[in-house]
Amino acid sequence: MVRVITQETYDEVVQENMEEFEMSPEEAVREAIAQFQAQGVDLSNIIKDLVLSTNDNHLVSMTVSAMKELIDRNYDDECMLQELEALKFECAKDLARRMRAAKDGAYNILIKLLEARLNLYIEKESGNNKLFVLDLLKTLSVFMDTQPDLLDDKGLELIKRALDTIVDRDILIATLKWTATCCVKHEMNRQKIFAKNIVENLKNLVETRKDPKLTSACMLVVRRLTLDDDIRVEFGKAHDHAKELAMKLLIPLTEMLNQSTESTDATECLDLLKTISPLLVRNELCALCAEHGACDALFEVMATHHGDAVLLLHALKLLTALAGNDDVKRQLVQAGIAPTMVSVMRMHTSNAQAAALALKAIAALTLREPVHSCLFFDSGAAPLVVDLMKLHPNDPSVQKNACWAIRNMVGRYREQNRAFHLLGVEELLNQAYGKFQKDFGFDIKAALRDLECDVKFDEPWRGTGAEIEN
Repeated sequence: MVRVITQETYDEVVQENMEEFEMSPEEAVREAIAQFQAQGVDLSNIIKDLVLSTNDNHLVSMTVSAMKELIDRNYDDECMLQELEALKFECAKDLARRMRAAKDGAYNILIKLLEARLNLYIEKESGNNKLFVLDLLKTLSVFMDTQPDLLDDKGLELIKRALDTIVDRDILIATLKWTATCCVKHEMNRQKIFAKNIVENLKNLVETRKDPKLTSACMLVVRRLTLDDDIRVEFGKAHDHAKELAMKLLIPLTEMLNQSTESTDATECLDLLKTISPLLVRNELCALCAEHGACDALFEVMATHHGDAVLLLHALKLLTALAGNDDVKRQLVQAGIAPTMVSVMRMHTSNAQAAALALKAIAALTLREPVHSCLFFDSGAAPLVVDLMKLHPNDPSVQKNACWAIRNMVGRYREQNRAFHLLGVEELLNQAYGKFQKDFGFDIKAALRDLECDVKFDEPWRGTGAEIEN
């Protein structure tokens, strides 16, 4: 079990080191950190450097206190903006400072200020009000990073009100970034945001296509709403969110992907690849995406940006997602994806992540399709699979996906077993079994079995010999 301490306990130890052992502040901090780490204490929530005032208050606490005082009187905008900047700067340093600010009540202060200034901006769109609203939204994004639990009903109402009423591009982008921050590792926030019908706001903003940065911020929210990363929740709604988002956004996003391939700037294309892939959670959605030109766009991406490893990674993810539909899979292979993939991957064999994704795509495209397997063999996929296994012998994702690719390539096309044997794949699989037996030993043995190698399967249960009475 992880041990934790309070900020006060840490500060006391640092002060004790300075007073009783006459250490310098830097030595006192290093010694305190070493002491707690030796005891197995998690210090991720602790402000470790010595930022103490004469009243033993941390700078974060002093800033929050100053903001409270300014609110209690008719504050000057310039003074409040300075305090906001100071709070944002401190919160950007680490989680410990953000937690300290939350403990001191920063969230309620920021929400109260945002509500007041947002109302003023809606009534009168002055430059000063816009600057204030922007600063508040940016501070909230930084402050709530990795602590989305703070979001409450008032915060949700403000997000929805801003998206419904504001037309200013900068404020919309800042609101969307704050929304995206609140979605990370928090299933209930995602569900509450979804319940506010923010999908319609995203649809309207994407379809207008007025500004690339605004569209990019919308796509970030879409990706965050499809996450399933909250370990506190047994069953999330990532699939339901992805399905509904796809019904509203898949067609315009796919059309934008087709247009983006013509640009030399790959930024928008990358965003679109990242966003479309997690939306393809159903067979009919894969078909809809392909119907509006996703397959052609993938070929164009691989041809135009074949040297861009990051873009290739996300193109492979989209390719694997589309291959979930058998008809789309056949369309891709008939159009020549096999030689294109092998050719492009030859340029990125040293990239382990690209290798793992390429092998996963090969496995998806050849599953239950002997004709596809033949085309991949003819394109030189077998030597590529073996080369990738040799280049990344210690990468579990590469080795596991290679097993799947081999199984699917020879499962219904055993005539090519000899080609794999001549490449020395049996030895590579046995070496992988020695390293990853506990993780995916069955997959390795299954590949050896389909290659008609000597393999011994374990019998997990053989029975006790007792007679069955009923």
